[in-house]
Amino acid sequence: MIDIEQLRTLVKQGENHNLEFKKTTGLLDAAFESLCAFLNTDGGTVLIGVSNEGNIVGQEVTDKIQQNISNAISKIEPPYKVTVQYIPLDETKERSVIVLKVLAGTHKPYFYNSSPYQREQTVTKRMPKQLYDELVTERAQLDFLWEDRPAPEYKVDDLDHNLLEGVVRKAVETHRMPEEALRQSIPQLLEALDLMPNGTLNNAAIVLFGKKTSYNYPQCLLQMARFKGLDRNEFLDIDDAHGNVFELMDKAMLFIRRQLPVAAKIPSDKLERVETPIIPFAAIREVLYNAFCHRDYSIRGGSIGLAIYDDRMEIFSHGGLPLGATMEKIKGGFSKRRNPIIADVFYRADLIEKWGRGIQKIISTCLEADDPEPEFFADALEFKVTFRFPYSIKPPVYEIRQATATGHKLSKRQSEIVDILSQHEALPAKDILALLSVPVPERTLRYELLALKKLGVIESKGQTHHKVWMITKP
Repeated sequence: MIDIEQLRTLVKQGENHNLEFKKTTGLLDAAFESLCAFLNTDGGTVLIGVSNEGNIVGQEVTDKIQQNISNAISKIEPPYKVTVQYIPLDETKERSVIVLKVLAGTHKPYFYNSSPYQREQTVTKRMPKQLYDELVTERAQLDFLWEDRPAPEYKVDDLDHNLLEGVVRKAVETHRMPEEALRQSIPQLLEALDLMPNGTLNNAAIVLFGKKTSYNYPQCLLQMARFKGLDRNEFLDIDDAHGNVFELMDKAMLFIRRQLPVAAKIPSDKLERVETPIIPFAAIREVLYNAFCHRDYSIRGGSIGLAIYDDRMEIFSHGGLPLGATMEKIKGGFSKRRNPIIADVFYRADLIEKWGRGIQKIISTCLEADDPEPEFFADALEFKVTFRFPYSIKPPVYEIRQATATGHKLSKRQSEIVDILSQHEALPAKDILALLSVPVPERTLRYELLALKKLGVIESKGQTHHKVWMITKP
């Protein structure tokens, strides 16, 4: 929902691809033709009570007008719940601006008064037959999508309600859901997000918010490995995780942060450290979100894979490209969503965009950091992104180094501390603690650090709160 000041800011933008002005409800049919066009493209807003020149004039809102709007909404097919808001221009409330808003529809093509419409720049027009036929074909495929199939063995209590409500709060903050969503019940939110059609949860709901997925959804799997060298002959670290996509995303980033070097520096004009990872985390997150969003979940043996070598990191997902998509098209901005319901939730949570800019964003983020451009590969079986490191992250030769020279064998926790410090220039104890796979009390960590220092494996610099730890140079 928006207030009068936000309305004025919106009007200043002028009519565009997603915004249309109508002076009065005498143009109600034309207004709903534009709403239909927005449903068939990228969503948008119609303001009634604003002239073509951008003058906010408002109009009287009577019971008859509200009834006419309700009747017009009923003429949209397939049915869609249009967001309607009345914004009074002053305290008398005699005249208001009517705000009609829709998001991009998930079951295109949409019709108004039995006709389909599309939006081109600031113009609403009848949809050409070729585009209509393409959308009809896609909608027929949507009716059989894996994500939309019912999951009757799961109930609402089997979902993570806190996670769902967190996504909704973010969607409201970014104006991708109306403010009233904050006051809706969990079933109402699931229905609004197309996750519980006809009162039954679907597969998308479980993939997104399920609390237990390993048995019925083995494909909700993340496989992670750090290999020694340039091939898969020897593991340095390996981990598998099951869970919903948000849990898996967190676990993927935790594993990556544990494995990739991060240079920590304190700029002369700042008091806090600035961390610069070997590959920008923003680019990595974008790849992971796209992998979770666009993979083929119908493959029960499928997964998201994350492999880190001395010279590169590979992120891959099962399923290849959707029908009709090519790497050339995707690099040019083409976007075809294999899982539109899951993608819509990601969009509302402000995790992805709807403009097909994912790959361009990944490339530009890496180039801005002076890193090599990522490599993209796709065939019928998988989609893979490779990040080449600007330098090798091969662990130092002094791996179990001075400690082995003394005949002392490091514990598993001590080895992990050494591995963490091997990937960084220097870290304070609190950062080491955060990177440990199994949390320990601060006292335990201090004991381990002092033991490693006594062995000559690590050293420290600074005093008390400013102390940092690092690998002892050979």
